[in-house]
Amino acid sequence: MRYLIGAEGKQRFLKEPAGTPIVVDVLRASSTIVAALWAGAKEIIPIEDANEALALGKKMNAVLVGERNGVKLDGFEYNNSPSEMLAADLKGRTIVMTTSNGVKVMVDGGIVGSTLNAGAVAERVMSIDRTYLLASNPLRSIEDLNAASIIEVMALMLGSGWFTYEAERYVQDNAQCQELLDGIRDSPAGERIARLGHEDDVEMVCTAINRFPIVPVYRNGSIAIEKWPSPGC
Repeated sequence: MRYLIGAEGKQRFLKEPAGTPIVVDVLRASSTIVAALWAGAKEIIPIEDANEALALGKKMNAVLVGERNGVKLDGFEYNNSPSEMLAADLKGRTIVMTTSNGVKVMVDGGIVGSTLNAGAVAERVMSIDRTYLLASNPLRSIEDLNAASIIEVMALMLGSGWFTYEAERYVQDNAQCQELLDGIRDSPAGERIARLGHEDDVEMVCTAINRFPIVPVYRNGSIAIEKWPSPGC
């Protein structure tokens, strides 16, 4: 898996002849997207500009999710928070979302990945010839690299004949995998979000491995679920 970062990485990917990006902003945009869709949201429309997002959300009577530097934007209903998504009534609703970094790297056909759906994304990755990790943070993205490593570990295990639930258990019990998850928790982004009062979000992405086994995909300006959990997995 090739590792690309931020808006520059997005432009580099767009010059590639083929391949599928896995968009990862584990703290927190991709995790929020996964949680919101699992909670019943119909689709998520990511918008870079906050004012445009606010205007579109009001026009569509959509749920507004937005933050800058970890703080909820004025006029928006929810922060960029997977915990808030799970507590909200989102069934059948469209969400308009703007965030500091994550929405800026969305690419058509891109899979939205997180630790929260690592097993489902790992299953999907096995059928793709060339994949790229498109991490959001233009400065340091150790948390996204670690989340991608969890996805890779699970993909390798599934490719060796393990069931998804066995791979989940391995990640939870394996010392090296726990080091990766601790690295997310202790990353600059993890510590900053915890200081802002959202430690529950950090703990969720570090402990709820594949809790929401769906595959969200960004196409034609919106993100929706491509694949629901396989029976028996």
